[in-house]
Amino acid sequence: MNPTRSLRIATTVVAALFAPCSFAFAPTALTKTSCTGTSLSCSTEALLPPIETTPASHPLIQAAHKFAYSQSGFYSPYDESVLAEDFVFRGPYIGPLNKKDYLSTMDTFGIYKALPDISPNCFGYTLDPDNPKRVWFMGCPETFSVTFDDDQKIKYLSVGYVADRFEGNTNGKGAAVGIFHVIGFPFPSPGPLLTFVQWLGTEVVDMGAKSYSKDVPEWWKSQEVASEGYL
Repeated sequence: MNPTRSLRIATTVVAALFAPCSFAFAPTALTKTSCTGTSLSCSTEALLPPIETTPASHPLIQAAHKFAYSQSGFYSPYDESVLAEDFVFRGPYIGPLNKKDYLSTMDTFGIYKALPDISPNCFGYTLDPDNPKRVWFMGCPETFSVTFDDDQKIKYLSVGYVADRFEGNTNGKGAAVGIFHVIGFPFPSPGPLLTFVQWLGTEVVDMGAKSYSKDVPEWWKSQEVASEGYL
């Protein structure tokens, strides 16, 4: 073994043994050492992690693609049979919504009826490396995710998180709020006014569309509702 590499490993082990418990210890980067010739001239290069890809034929990729284009209630009529009973929707400004309130909100908005040529323009479908039941994908410039349960029903849908606020003409806003911005419909920025409007429209005046649900499935742990915590 290369003497320099041996010294580096020994130093790393000693540092790990005597490091305070409150500190996180980061392992050294993976490297590959190659030695040539009788003089053992060695060189070290960093090893890159493998690139993980998901085949387009994967059943969850296919299910997420079909939902985005023809079952969501936003870009097309919804198919409530693909949603789990403990379904949760969450976006930057809206949510968490349970299944009933999500469907009621989609009925009220009727975006696909007002804009019949609307399309999610999705690409980049991939499985989450830490959660093989979650599919991530883009709909420029937004990021979407769909999480499935064991029965391949949709348990969680997240939409509207913009990856690049300089792309397109929505000024960094996604989902319905992005559309409102483009057509000139006033929508308050996160703050006291929006918080009050969302509370009023959910707790006092029932117009069908909800900013958040008062009864969400137990698995959902966040206490923030609507635009709370989003700047």
